[in-house]
Amino acid sequence: MLKNIKIHQETMRKIFILVLVLFLVTAVVVILFRADDTKFPTDRILVVTSFYPLAEFAKEVGGAQVEVINLTRAGVEPHDYEPTPRDIATAYSADIFILNGSGFDPWAEKIQIDLTIKGVFVLKMSENFSLLPAEFEDEQTDEEDSESSDVPQDENSQKFDPHIWLDPIFAQQEVVIIRDAFKKIDPGKSQMYETNAEQYVKKLSELDTQYAQGLATCSIRDIITSHAAFNYLAKRYNIKVIPIAGITPDAEPSPKKIAEISELVKAKHIQYIFFETLVSPKLAETIALEVGAQTLVFNPIEGLTEAELAAGKNYLSVMKENLKHLRQALVCQ
Repeated sequence: MLKNIKIHQETMRKIFILVLVLFLVTAVVVILFRADDTKFPTDRILVVTSFYPLAEFAKEVGGAQVEVINLTRAGVEPHDYEPTPRDIATAYSADIFILNGSGFDPWAEKIQIDLTIKGVFVLKMSENFSLLPAEFEDEQTDEEDSESSDVPQDENSQKFDPHIWLDPIFAQQEVVIIRDAFKKIDPGKSQMYETNAEQYVKKLSELDTQYAQGLATCSIRDIITSHAAFNYLAKRYNIKVIPIAGITPDAEPSPKKIAEISELVKAKHIQYIFFETLVSPKLAETIALEVGAQTLVFNPIEGLTEAELAAGKNYLSVMKENLKHLRQALVCQ
């Protein structure tokens, strides 16, 4: 009887040791799977973008095959954005990093060379387009000149207009550029990227048609905007933009410039002054109040607010809202 008990105990001990060994082996395998990304790679591409439109275009082209992280958070004006150390680390972890360039996202331009050296595929959109000059020059007093002369300026930001995504034709080209980059990084999914891009480009082409037809016959061809963000769109559809501020929203105009704009509004019988969702409407409201005009939103889609994203708004829907407001301000048939 005692002998049988000892045999049973010895058997149970061996079973316990076997179970323990299996458990430890399983745990080690799980840890290796999580720790060694090169040995057990993910199937999706990690795309990091500098601001909203590029993130949306990337999602439309990549679909479920890509994970897209937009570093400029909802409700933040990209011209003022400063990345955190964690944001920079995220950029270095990307398979592909997409930025606009031409002074719009200078922090991204500062790290693009090093990102390339570290093996990140860097796509700089502005390099693929013939850019318009940044023609806005505000007249300052001598005192204002002396105050601003010590502020360092990014050379590119003063030379060219970076707002290429607001032209629906250029937006189509951006989508194609992203498609080609994804195909190069992930050739096995080329057909999927082709199909997704084709479908989205078709929507952008329809948007272009809506703008061309909607703005063809208008009583007014001049608009007053918060800052000089709409030159590409205006050139495409034969509109003249008079910006209150310069290429960046914080480039505030002088009192003389504001007075000139006010006189122009009266002379041309302009009834609406446009402002933006991510920029203070104070200047637009001041001019509108002075000349008896009204204010309307004209969104440069540099970013969307949390409320806009929660409402399901996107590049296409906001561009259609912009068209509606343009037609109202320009008195279009």
